[in-house]
Amino acid sequence: MEDSLVSRDRYFAEIEPYVGNGNAKVITGIRRCGKSTLLEIYRHRLTDANVVYINTELHEFSSLGDWEKLLSYIESEYRQGIDNVLIVDEIQNIEKWELTIRDLIARKKFDIYLIGSNANLLSSEYSTHLGGRFNRIRMLPLSYEECKVFAERFLSKKDVLDRYMRVGGFPILWISDVPERSCMQTVRDITEVILSKDIEQRFNIRNHVLLRDIYCTILSTIGSYVSSNNIYSTIRSTGSKTTVDTVNEYIGHLEAANLIMRANVFDLKGRRILENKHKYYATDLGLKHSLLGYRPEDISGHMENILFIELMYRGYEVYVGDYNGKEIDLVAIKDGSRLYIQACSLIDSQKTFDREFGNLTKIPDSFPKYVVMMEPGVYRGVTDTGIICCSLVEFLEKENY
Repeated sequence: MEDSLVSRDRYFAEIEPYVGNGNAKVITGIRRCGKSTLLEIYRHRLTDANVVYINTELHEFSSLGDWEKLLSYIESEYRQGIDNVLIVDEIQNIEKWELTIRDLIARKKFDIYLIGSNANLLSSEYSTHLGGRFNRIRMLPLSYEECKVFAERFLSKKDVLDRYMRVGGFPILWISDVPERSCMQTVRDITEVILSKDIEQRFNIRNHVLLRDIYCTILSTIGSYVSSNNIYSTIRSTGSKTTVDTVNEYIGHLEAANLIMRANVFDLKGRRILENKHKYYATDLGLKHSLLGYRPEDISGHMENILFIELMYRGYEVYVGDYNGKEIDLVAIKDGSRLYIQACSLIDSQKTFDREFGNLTKIPDSFPKYVVMMEPGVYRGVTDTGIICCSLVEFLEKENY
Protein backbone atom coordinates (compact mmCIF):
# COMPACT_ATOMS: atom_id res chain seq x y z
CA MET A 1 0.00 0.00 0.00
CA GLU A 2 2.73 2.49 0.97
CA ASP A 3 4.46 2.17 -2.41
CA SER A 4 1.45 3.78 -4.11
CA LEU A 5 1.67 6.79 -1.81
CA VAL A 6 5.43 7.20 -1.54
CA SER A 7 5.37 10.67 -3.10
CA ARG A 8 2.94 11.98 -0.46
CA ASP A 9 5.51 11.87 2.32
CA ARG A 10 5.25 15.65 2.49
CA TYR A 11 1.99 15.22 4.40
CA PHE A 12 3.43 12.61 6.76
CA ALA A 13 6.23 15.09 7.48
CA GLU A 14 3.65 17.79 8.18
CA ILE A 15 1.75 15.56 10.62
CA GLU A 16 4.82 14.21 12.43
CA PRO A 17 5.59 17.26 14.65
CA TYR A 18 2.02 17.15 16.00
CA VAL A 19 1.96 13.46 16.97
CA GLY A 20 1.01 13.04 20.63
CA ASN A 21 0.79 16.79 21.31
CA GLY A 22 -2.69 16.64 22.85
CA ASN A 23 -4.35 18.52 20.00
CA ALA A 24 -6.74 17.19 17.37
CA LYS A 25 -4.98 16.85 14.01
CA VAL A 26 -7.51 17.90 11.36
CA ILE A 27 -6.88 16.97 7.72
CA THR A 28 -9.13 18.81 5.28
CA GLY A 29 -9.36 18.77 1.51
CA ILE A 30 -11.54 17.96 -1.46
CA ARG A 31 -13.04 14.48 -1.66
CA ARG A 32 -10.80 11.82 -3.24
CA CYS A 33 -7.58 13.83 -2.83
CA GLY A 34 -6.05 11.09 -0.65
CA LYS A 35 -6.92 12.05 2.94
CA SER A 36 -8.36 8.68 3.94
CA THR A 37 -5.58 6.73 2.24
CA LEU A 38 -2.96 8.83 4.00
CA LEU A 39 -4.36 8.01 7.43
CA GLU A 40 -5.00 4.39 6.46
CA ILE A 41 -1.27 4.07 5.83
CA TYR A 42 -0.54 5.88 9.09
CA ARG A 43 -2.94 3.55 10.87
CA HIS A 44 -1.04 0.48 9.64
CA ARG A 45 2.23 1.97 10.86
CA LEU A 46 0.87 2.08 14.42
CA THR A 47 1.52 -1.58 15.15
CA ASP A 48 1.78 -1.17 18.94
CA ALA A 49 -1.21 1.12 19.48
CA ASN A 50 -4.93 0.61 19.91
CA VAL A 51 -6.36 2.41 16.87
CA VAL A 52 -10.06 3.30 16.95
CA TYR A 53 -11.09 3.96 13.35
CA ILE A 54 -14.50 5.38 12.43
CA ASN A 55 -15.70 6.20 8.92
CA THR A 56 -18.99 8.03 9.29
CA GLU A 57 -19.99 7.17 5.71
CA LEU A 58 -19.90 3.41 6.31
CA HIS A 59 -23.13 1.66 7.30
CA GLU A 60 -21.53 -0.02 10.33
CA PHE A 61 -21.13 3.42 11.93
CA SER A 62 -24.50 4.83 10.87
CA SER A 63 -25.86 4.62 14.43
CA LEU A 64 -23.31 7.20 15.63
CA GLY A 65 -25.34 10.12 14.37
CA ASP A 66 -24.81 12.57 17.21
CA TRP A 67 -21.96 13.61 19.45
CA GLU A 68 -23.07 11.73 22.58
CA LYS A 69 -23.37 8.39 20.79
CA LEU A 70 -20.01 8.99 19.14
CA LEU A 71 -18.39 9.79 22.48
CA SER A 72 -19.90 6.73 24.14
CA TYR A 73 -18.64 4.44 21.37
CA ILE A 74 -15.12 5.88 21.43
CA GLU A 75 -14.90 5.57 25.22
CA SER A 76 -15.98 1.92 24.98
CA GLU A 77 -13.07 1.22 22.62
CA TYR A 78 -10.41 2.69 24.93
CA ARG A 79 -7.71 0.25 26.15
CA GLN A 80 -5.64 0.71 29.30
CA GLY A 81 -1.88 0.31 29.28
CA ILE A 82 -1.14 1.15 25.62
CA ASP A 83 -1.27 4.19 23.35
CA ASN A 84 -4.76 4.93 22.02
CA VAL A 85 -5.24 6.63 18.66
CA LEU A 86 -8.56 7.88 17.28
CA ILE A 87 -9.16 8.40 13.55
CA VAL A 88 -12.56 9.71 12.41
CA ASP A 89 -13.20 10.02 8.66
CA GLU A 90 -15.69 12.65 7.41
CA ILE A 91 -16.24 13.96 10.93
CA GLN A 92 -18.56 16.72 9.67
CA ASN A 93 -21.33 14.12 9.24
CA ILE A 94 -21.71 13.89 13.03
CA GLU A 95 -24.03 16.48 14.55
CA LYS A 96 -22.13 18.65 17.07
CA TRP A 97 -18.97 16.59 16.55
CA GLU A 98 -16.91 19.39 18.11
CA LEU A 99 -18.43 18.60 21.53
CA THR A 100 -17.18 15.02 21.31
CA ILE A 101 -13.69 16.10 20.36
CA ARG A 102 -13.55 18.82 23.03
CA ASP A 103 -14.43 16.24 25.66
CA LEU A 104 -11.81 13.77 24.39
CA ILE A 105 -9.10 16.42 24.27
CA ALA A 106 -9.85 17.31 27.89
CA ARG A 107 -9.63 13.66 28.98
CA LYS A 108 -6.21 13.20 27.27
CA LYS A 109 -6.84 9.54 26.47
CA PHE A 110 -6.49 9.56 22.67
CA ASP A 111 -4.16 10.97 20.05
CA ILE A 112 -6.84 12.36 17.74
CA TYR A 113 -6.92 12.57 13.91
CA LEU A 114 -9.93 13.92 12.03
CA ILE A 115 -10.67 13.94 8.30
CA GLY A 116 -13.10 16.34 6.68
CA SER A 117 -14.06 17.36 3.16
CA ASN A 118 -15.47 20.72 4.24
CA ALA A 119 -13.15 23.74 4.20
CA ASN A 120 -15.24 25.32 6.98
CA LEU A 121 -14.60 22.40 9.32
CA LEU A 122 -12.51 24.71 11.51
CA SER A 123 -14.57 27.88 11.18
CA SER A 124 -14.68 30.22 14.15
CA GLU A 125 -17.75 28.46 15.57
CA TYR A 126 -16.03 25.08 15.75
CA SER A 127 -12.57 26.34 16.68
CA THR A 128 -14.07 28.20 19.64
CA HIS A 129 -15.48 24.92 20.99
CA LEU A 130 -12.08 23.27 20.55
CA GLY A 131 -10.35 26.13 22.36
CA GLY A 132 -7.63 26.32 19.74
CA ARG A 133 -6.58 22.73 20.49
CA PHE A 134 -6.17 21.62 16.89
CA ASN A 135 -3.58 21.53 14.11
CA ARG A 136 -4.83 21.82 10.54
CA ILE A 137 -3.24 20.06 7.59
CA ARG A 138 -4.71 21.08 4.26
CA MET A 139 -4.44 18.37 1.62
CA LEU A 140 -4.64 18.86 -2.14
CA PRO A 141 -4.76 16.47 -5.09
CA LEU A 142 -1.39 15.39 -6.46
CA SER A 143 1.15 18.07 -7.31
CA TYR A 144 3.08 17.90 -10.59
CA GLU A 145 6.11 16.37 -8.84
CA GLU A 146 3.90 13.76 -7.17
CA CYS A 147 2.32 12.92 -10.53
CA LYS A 148 5.82 12.32 -11.93
CA VAL A 149 6.47 9.72 -9.24
CA PHE A 150 3.09 8.05 -9.73
CA ALA A 151 3.47 7.99 -13.53
CA GLU A 152 7.11 6.91 -13.87
CA ARG A 153 5.98 3.35 -14.70
CA PHE A 154 3.88 4.33 -17.71
CA LEU A 155 4.69 7.88 -18.87
CA SER A 156 7.79 9.69 -20.04
CA LYS A 157 8.71 12.82 -18.10
CA LYS A 158 7.83 15.12 -21.01
CA ASP A 159 4.29 13.71 -21.18
CA VAL A 160 3.51 14.16 -17.47
CA LEU A 161 2.90 17.93 -17.62
CA ASP A 162 0.52 17.65 -20.58
CA ARG A 163 -1.48 14.93 -18.85
CA TYR A 164 -1.45 16.84 -15.55
CA MET A 165 -2.77 19.98 -17.24
CA ARG A 166 -5.52 18.04 -18.99
CA VAL A 167 -6.81 15.56 -16.37
CA GLY A 168 -5.64 17.09 -13.08
CA GLY A 169 -4.16 15.39 -10.04
CA PHE A 170 -6.75 13.17 -8.37
CA PRO A 171 -4.66 10.16 -7.24
CA ILE A 172 -6.98 7.55 -8.74
CA LEU A 173 -6.14 8.89 -12.21
CA TRP A 174 -2.40 8.30 -11.75
CA ILE A 175 -2.29 4.79 -10.34
CA SER A 176 -2.24 3.44 -13.90
CA ASP A 177 -2.39 4.73 -17.47
CA VAL A 178 -6.12 5.51 -17.44
CA PRO A 179 -7.40 6.84 -20.80
CA GLU A 180 -8.20 10.54 -20.75
CA ARG A 181 -11.87 9.98 -21.55
CA SER A 182 -12.20 7.66 -18.53
CA CYS A 183 -10.34 10.19 -16.38
CA MET A 184 -12.84 12.89 -17.25
CA GLN A 185 -15.78 10.63 -16.40
CA THR A 186 -14.18 9.81 -13.05
CA VAL A 187 -13.72 13.50 -12.22
CA ARG A 188 -17.31 14.24 -13.29
CA ASP A 189 -18.46 11.51 -10.91
CA ILE A 190 -16.38 12.99 -8.07
CA THR A 191 -17.79 16.45 -8.81
CA GLU A 192 -21.35 15.16 -8.82
CA VAL A 193 -20.92 13.45 -5.44
CA ILE A 194 -19.56 16.68 -3.95
CA LEU A 195 -22.32 18.84 -5.42
CA SER A 196 -25.12 16.50 -4.39
CA LYS A 197 -23.85 15.17 -1.06
CA ASP A 198 -21.73 17.99 0.37
CA ILE A 199 -23.83 20.90 -0.86
CA GLU A 200 -27.37 20.02 -1.97
CA GLN A 201 -28.17 17.49 0.76
CA ARG A 202 -26.34 19.32 3.53
CA PHE A 203 -27.86 22.73 2.79
CA ASN A 204 -31.20 21.55 1.39
CA ILE A 205 -30.59 23.13 -2.02
CA ARG A 206 -33.23 22.22 -4.57
CA ASN A 207 -32.17 24.26 -7.59
CA HIS A 208 -29.62 21.76 -8.87
CA VAL A 209 -29.31 23.41 -12.28
CA LEU A 210 -28.54 26.84 -10.84
CA LEU A 211 -25.78 25.45 -8.60
CA ARG A 212 -24.09 23.79 -11.56
CA ASP A 213 -24.52 26.86 -13.76
CA ILE A 214 -22.83 29.04 -11.14
CA TYR A 215 -19.99 26.55 -10.76
CA CYS A 216 -19.41 26.31 -14.51
CA THR A 217 -19.50 30.10 -14.82
CA ILE A 218 -16.77 30.40 -12.18
CA LEU A 219 -14.66 27.71 -13.86
CA SER A 220 -14.92 29.57 -17.16
CA THR A 221 -13.43 32.73 -15.57
CA ILE A 222 -10.18 31.22 -14.24
CA GLY A 223 -7.44 33.83 -14.51
CA SER A 224 -9.90 36.74 -14.55
CA TYR A 225 -11.47 38.88 -11.85
CA VAL A 226 -15.02 37.86 -11.05
CA SER A 227 -17.71 39.08 -8.67
CA SER A 228 -21.11 37.86 -7.56
CA ASN A 229 -22.67 40.62 -9.67
CA ASN A 230 -20.80 39.40 -12.77
CA ILE A 231 -21.96 35.85 -12.19
CA TYR A 232 -25.51 37.01 -11.48
CA SER A 233 -25.59 38.93 -14.78
CA THR A 234 -24.25 35.93 -16.70
CA ILE A 235 -26.83 33.59 -15.17
CA ARG A 236 -29.68 36.06 -15.77
CA SER A 237 -28.65 36.45 -19.41
CA THR A 238 -29.43 32.76 -19.96
CA GLY A 239 -32.98 33.26 -18.69
CA SER A 240 -32.46 31.73 -15.25
CA LYS A 241 -34.00 33.46 -12.25
CA THR A 242 -31.87 34.10 -9.19
CA THR A 243 -30.60 36.86 -6.90
CA VAL A 244 -27.15 38.18 -6.00
CA ASP A 245 -27.66 36.87 -2.47
CA THR A 246 -28.34 33.38 -3.79
CA VAL A 247 -25.25 33.56 -6.00
CA ASN A 248 -23.18 34.58 -2.97
CA GLU A 249 -24.63 31.74 -0.92
CA TYR A 250 -23.89 29.13 -3.60
CA ILE A 251 -20.34 30.41 -4.10
CA GLY A 252 -19.78 30.03 -0.36
CA HIS A 253 -20.94 26.42 -0.54
CA LEU A 254 -18.64 25.72 -3.51
CA GLU A 255 -15.69 27.11 -1.55
CA ALA A 256 -16.61 25.15 1.57
CA ALA A 257 -16.79 21.94 -0.49
CA ASN A 258 -13.24 22.65 -1.76
CA LEU A 259 -14.37 22.80 -5.40
CA ILE A 260 -12.91 26.29 -5.82
CA MET A 261 -10.32 28.42 -4.02
CA ARG A 262 -10.38 32.19 -3.72
CA ALA A 263 -7.42 34.53 -4.22
CA ASN A 264 -8.01 38.02 -2.82
CA VAL A 265 -6.14 41.04 -4.16
CA PHE A 266 -3.06 42.25 -2.29
CA ASP A 267 -2.58 46.01 -2.73
CA LEU A 268 1.22 46.02 -2.76
CA LYS A 269 1.61 49.77 -2.38
CA GLY A 270 -1.03 50.15 0.33
CA ARG A 271 0.02 46.86 1.95
CA ARG A 272 -3.53 45.68 2.49
CA ILE A 273 -5.81 42.88 1.36
CA LEU A 274 -8.76 43.91 -0.84
CA GLU A 275 -11.34 41.25 0.01
CA ASN A 276 -14.00 42.68 -2.30
CA LYS A 277 -11.88 41.98 -5.39
CA HIS A 278 -10.69 38.49 -6.20
CA LYS A 279 -10.22 35.60 -8.58
CA TYR A 280 -11.29 31.99 -8.21
CA TYR A 281 -9.23 28.95 -9.13
CA ALA A 282 -10.24 25.31 -9.51
CA THR A 283 -8.90 23.14 -6.70
CA ASP A 284 -7.90 20.79 -9.51
CA LEU A 285 -7.86 21.59 -13.23
CA GLY A 286 -9.55 18.29 -14.00
CA LEU A 287 -12.69 19.71 -12.37
CA LYS A 288 -12.89 22.39 -15.04
CA HIS A 289 -12.02 20.20 -18.01
CA SER A 290 -14.42 17.42 -17.01
CA LEU A 291 -17.34 19.86 -17.16
CA LEU A 292 -16.30 22.38 -19.82
CA GLY A 293 -13.82 20.42 -21.92
CA TYR A 294 -10.16 21.20 -22.52
CA ARG A 295 -9.62 24.46 -24.42
CA PRO A 296 -6.03 25.08 -25.59
CA GLU A 297 -6.80 28.79 -26.00
CA ASP A 298 -7.22 29.02 -22.20
CA ILE A 299 -3.62 27.92 -21.61
CA SER A 300 -2.54 31.08 -19.74
CA GLY A 301 -5.39 30.67 -17.26
CA HIS A 302 -4.53 26.98 -16.88
CA MET A 303 -0.91 27.91 -16.13
CA GLU A 304 -2.02 30.46 -13.55
CA ASN A 305 -4.27 27.86 -11.92
CA ILE A 306 -1.47 25.28 -11.75
CA LEU A 307 0.93 27.83 -10.26
CA PHE A 308 -1.68 28.82 -7.67
CA ILE A 309 -2.16 25.16 -6.67
CA GLU A 310 1.61 24.56 -6.52
CA LEU A 311 2.17 27.54 -4.26
CA MET A 312 -0.69 26.50 -1.98
CA TYR A 313 0.79 22.98 -1.88
CA ARG A 314 4.11 24.45 -0.74
CA GLY A 315 2.47 26.32 2.11
CA TYR A 316 2.29 29.86 0.73
CA GLU A 317 -0.53 32.32 1.19
CA VAL A 318 -1.41 33.26 -2.39
CA TYR A 319 -2.94 36.49 -3.65
CA VAL A 320 -3.43 38.41 -6.86
CA GLY A 321 -1.14 41.44 -6.79
CA ASP A 322 -1.95 45.06 -7.58
CA TYR A 323 0.71 47.76 -7.78
CA ASN A 324 -0.59 51.17 -8.80
CA GLY A 325 -3.29 49.54 -10.91
CA LYS A 326 -0.87 47.10 -12.59
CA GLU A 327 -1.77 43.45 -12.10
CA ILE A 328 0.67 40.84 -10.85
CA ASP A 329 -0.81 37.41 -11.53
CA LEU A 330 0.27 35.83 -8.24
CA VAL A 331 1.88 37.08 -5.03
CA ALA A 332 2.99 34.29 -2.70
CA ILE A 333 3.87 34.97 0.94
CA LYS A 334 5.53 32.64 3.45
CA ASP A 335 7.73 33.20 6.50
CA GLY A 336 8.13 36.91 5.80
CA SER A 337 9.26 36.38 2.21
CA ARG A 338 7.42 36.98 -1.06
CA LEU A 339 7.36 35.78 -4.65
CA TYR A 340 5.94 37.76 -7.56
CA ILE A 341 4.85 35.70 -10.56
CA GLN A 342 3.54 36.47 -14.02
CA ALA A 343 2.19 33.57 -16.09
CA CYS A 344 1.89 33.67 -19.87
CA SER A 345 1.92 31.00 -22.53
CA LEU A 346 4.11 33.01 -24.91
CA ILE A 347 5.29 36.53 -25.65
CA ASP A 348 4.24 37.49 -29.16
CA SER A 349 4.27 41.29 -29.01
CA GLN A 350 5.97 44.23 -27.33
CA LYS A 351 2.72 44.92 -25.51
CA THR A 352 2.76 41.45 -23.94
CA PHE A 353 6.44 41.81 -23.04
CA ASP A 354 5.81 45.16 -21.36
CA ARG A 355 2.88 43.76 -19.40
CA GLU A 356 4.61 40.62 -18.15
CA PHE A 357 8.08 42.04 -17.46
CA GLY A 358 7.22 45.72 -17.06
CA ASN A 359 4.68 45.23 -14.27
CA LEU A 360 7.29 43.35 -12.23
CA THR A 361 9.99 45.99 -12.67
CA LYS A 362 7.72 48.58 -11.07
CA ILE A 363 7.74 46.76 -7.71
CA PRO A 364 10.47 48.45 -5.61
CA ASP A 365 11.69 45.55 -3.48
CA SER A 366 14.22 42.75 -3.86
CA PHE A 367 11.97 39.71 -3.46
CA PRO A 368 12.19 37.14 -6.31
CA LYS A 369 10.23 37.99 -9.45
CA TYR A 370 9.33 35.38 -12.08
CA VAL A 371 7.87 35.31 -15.56
CA VAL A 372 6.73 31.73 -16.16
CA MET A 373 6.08 30.60 -19.74
CA MET A 374 5.34 27.29 -21.41
CA GLU A 375 8.59 27.57 -23.38
CA PRO A 376 10.62 30.76 -22.80
CA GLY A 377 13.03 30.33 -25.71
CA VAL A 378 15.23 33.43 -25.98
CA TYR A 379 13.71 34.92 -22.83
CA ARG A 380 14.99 32.13 -20.55
CA GLY A 381 17.36 33.35 -17.87
CA VAL A 382 17.69 36.41 -15.65
CA THR A 383 17.16 39.93 -17.00
CA ASP A 384 19.36 42.89 -16.10
CA THR A 385 16.60 43.97 -13.69
CA GLY A 386 16.73 40.61 -11.89
CA ILE A 387 13.55 39.03 -13.27
CA ILE A 388 13.81 35.26 -13.66
CA CYS A 389 12.19 33.82 -16.79
CA CYS A 390 11.68 30.06 -16.84
CA SER A 391 9.37 27.40 -18.19
CA LEU A 392 6.40 26.06 -16.25
CA VAL A 393 8.16 22.71 -15.81
CA GLU A 394 11.30 24.41 -14.51
CA PHE A 395 9.28 26.38 -11.98
CA LEU A 396 7.34 23.33 -10.77
CA GLU A 397 10.56 21.31 -10.42
CA LYS A 398 12.41 23.95 -8.38
CA GLU A 399 13.28 22.75 -4.89
CA ASN A 400 13.19 26.29 -3.51
CA TYR A 401 12.21 29.67 -4.92
